[in-house]
Amino acid sequence: MLCYDTGMEKTDILPSIKKGMESLGYTSLLPVQQEVFPVISAGEDVFIQAKTGSGKTAAYLIPVLSKVDPLSSSTQVLIIAPTRELAMQIHTEASSLAVFANIHCICAIGEMDVEKQINALRHRPHVITATPGRLCDLLNQKKVNLSDLRWLIMDEADQIASTGQAEEMRVILNECKNPQRICVSATLDDTVSSYLPEDYRKLIFDEEKKVNEDIEEFYILSENKEKTLLEVLTHEPVQAAVIFANMRSTVTKLNQFLRSHHILSAPFSSDYDEKTRLKTINAFKDGSLRVICASDAMARGLDIAGITHVIHYDLPLDLSTYIHRSGRTAHQQNKGITVSLISPDEEQSEAAKRIMQSAKPFEIYSDTDNDLTVPLQKEKNISTDHVTILIRGGKNDKLRPKDIAGALSERIAFEEIGTIEIQDRYSLVTILNHDSSVLEKLADLSVKGKKRRVELSKK
Repeated sequence: MLCYDTGMEKTDILPSIKKGMESLGYTSLLPVQQEVFPVISAGEDVFIQAKTGSGKTAAYLIPVLSKVDPLSSSTQVLIIAPTRELAMQIHTEASSLAVFANIHCICAIGEMDVEKQINALRHRPHVITATPGRLCDLLNQKKVNLSDLRWLIMDEADQIASTGQAEEMRVILNECKNPQRICVSATLDDTVSSYLPEDYRKLIFDEEKKVNEDIEEFYILSENKEKTLLEVLTHEPVQAAVIFANMRSTVTKLNQFLRSHHILSAPFSSDYDEKTRLKTINAFKDGSLRVICASDAMARGLDIAGITHVIHYDLPLDLSTYIHRSGRTAHQQNKGITVSLISPDEEQSEAAKRIMQSAKPFEIYSDTDNDLTVPLQKEKNISTDHVTILIRGGKNDKLRPKDIAGALSERIAFEEIGTIEIQDRYSLVTILNHDSSVLEKLADLSVKGKKRRVELSKK
């Protein structure tokens, strides 16, 4: 076990989890992580309040994953998130951290293929990340067994209640016997408190009553917001920007306006289905989209690195929304800029006065050219530590994990075979200590007496 000195006590982290941390670029622990690790490792129920981008997701994932037993066939960790996007984000981070530990993680969310999720559950995942509604559906169908659950994590717990999922949360709590409970929330009210036992530890870091100090706040008095927005985007060093509007119709209109100027933008609001929103987020992350026009559906939870600018096209209705919107930038100890556009009839509003007290006037330097009509060339973080392959054969072919592991172990070392997930027509396998060249070793692979096509997974 690797021991990190957190400043309070030493916290044990499995070498395999440490390797996952290193593959994600961790070089040191953030302050929130230093304080949270020993509390979770000691088995205490805990409430965590910390600002966006402070590293709170990893703060609970790393100590919990370090204690998961990969040899057990039981689900040990359940993570509940209020939105599908946040659930996917947490699942991706958990999978990346656990990839070398042979810990099987799955994600169960609505508007995605439920049969694939049921197939994944049949292989008894160690970690499930889910939205309340989909998990309750699976519980009703008796597809999920939580009898051996050791950790229950509720992320953005106040949002679970405020989005009308409190009843589903109570169903889930009743299904759990006595796991260690970890609750992450921007606020602590009676509903959130009810998710925890009476004797729990409170860890509160920098209550979000003001914007992150790594974010520079600006405002622009504008008689034509569309024109001003275009000037900011084309004459400022914007790498990636989120533009917030109060109404979904404005989101759509703004995106059409930017697209008419050939800017690589996309809309994000509840008007668009889950697959479309996830596609937008992924394109934004890889740089093929440069701008997202968003409603407040994107104001909380999502942690996307590399956002340099947040622009409030419409003034937020309250301080909390302003803080959360602005918090989409300056993640992972980076700097960021937030700009509020204020029209003449908004200038005397309480929202404008509040922003103008803390922000500075913004000057657009017209001699600078910025091209948002081309994708952002991001530096690729190519890791040769692991790769996921797709084998064309699955449940319909009566394949079992031991069939696939046996076939693969004839070509590669058994200890290099990671998690195996079998779907109806294909199977996904994580291969450790290899890159894409492993496909050469797996050419003409036979599983259960039949040759199977093997390719890199795009999942």
